[in-house]
Amino acid sequence: MSDEFNVNEYWLKRAREYPAEERRYAEYHRLQEYFLFEKLRQGQVPMRNLIELGCGAGRVTRLLAENYPGVRITALDLSPDMIALAKSRCADYPGVRFEQYDFYSNAPLPGSGYDAAVAVEVFLHHPRKLVRALVEKLSAISLYIMNIDWSEAWPWKTPEHVWVHDYEAVYAEAGLRCAAFVLPQKVEGMQQKLFIASKRMTHEMVHLREMAETAASALQAAQNAATSGAALWAEQLQRATAEILRLVPVGDAFILVNDDQWGNDAEFAGRRVIPFLEHQGRYWGPPDTDQTAIGELERLRQAGASHIIFAWPSFWWLDYYSGFVNHLRSNFSCLVSNERLVAFKLKSPS
Repeated sequence: MSDEFNVNEYWLKRAREYPAEERRYAEYHRLQEYFLFEKLRQGQVPMRNLIELGCGAGRVTRLLAENYPGVRITALDLSPDMIALAKSRCADYPGVRFEQYDFYSNAPLPGSGYDAAVAVEVFLHHPRKLVRALVEKLSAISLYIMNIDWSEAWPWKTPEHVWVHDYEAVYAEAGLRCAAFVLPQKVEGMQQKLFIASKRMTHEMVHLREMAETAASALQAAQNAATSGAALWAEQLQRATAEILRLVPVGDAFILVNDDQWGNDAEFAGRRVIPFLEHQGRYWGPPDTDQTAIGELERLRQAGASHIIFAWPSFWWLDYYSGFVNHLRSNFSCLVSNERLVAFKLKSPS
C-alpha cells in the first residue's frame, strides 16, 4: 500500500460517514444493476455459488440473492460498519454469509469452487498491482470473475482513491479470456464497463464474447456520430475556471465543492483551493450531516476562506444537504447561479 495514501484508512472513514453515498447515483445504479443481470442471463452464466468482493452495505449482495434463489454467497468487506449494514439488509437470505477481509493482507480468500466472483465498483479503488494479485487469487477459486469499473481515462485528474485500469490487459496477463460490455450511460462524462473473464473457453464464454463484439460494433457506430463527452467536459471546466478567476480575488482562499472531480489542480492563478470536506489539506468525502457541513464551513470561514463554490458535478449537494444550503442562503450572498457554478461570498470573520 502506498505510504502517501492509505486506501484502507480512507475507506474505513468513508464507511463511518456512509449515508450520503448510496443516494448520490441511485438512478445510475439501478441502470447498472439491470445491465449486469441482463448480461448474466443472456450469457447463461452459472450463478449458484458466489464470492463478492467489497460488498459495502449489501446493495448488490441482496440483488444477487433476490435474482438467484438458493444461491450461496460469501460477501467480503474491509469495514465492520459496512458488514453490519449488509447483514441487516440481507437478513432474509440464509445463504448469504459475510466476512471481514483486507485485500492488502496475505491471507487466502475464503472458500473455493465458486461459479463466479463479483466486484462492482471495487477494483477501481485499488492500484493495479493489488488488482492483478486479486485476479490471480480469484482465478484459482472461481470459474468466472466479473467486475464493473471505469474503463477509460477520465477527462480530468482522478482523485487519490480512484484508479482507471486496462482490465482486459490485467485479465490477459493472468491467462484469462475476457468479454467487455460498455454500460449504456456515462456518469459525469466517465465510462464504465462490465468485464466477465474466465480461464476456460466455455460455451457461456463463447456466447459472452460474441455478444460483447456485437455490442462494441454498435457502440462504435453510435460514438462516431456523437460529440465527445470529454470535449464537452473540458469546455465546461474551462468556462467554470474563468468564472472563478473573476469571482475570487488573487491571494484569497476559497472552498471548492466538486467531489474532487477536477482533482483540484485547475489553474487558479494565485488563489488557494480548499477541498470540502478536507482532512490535512486533502479531499475527505461528503459530510455525514448538514450540521457537519455547517461546522466545517464555519471553521474554514474563520480561517479566512472568502467564498464557497459548488461546481456542477456536485449540484446534488444542493438538494441532499438542504439544511446546509438554507444556512448559506440565509447568511451569505449568492454571487453566481448557473449551469456550471453556484457561488456564495462568505462574510469576513467577526
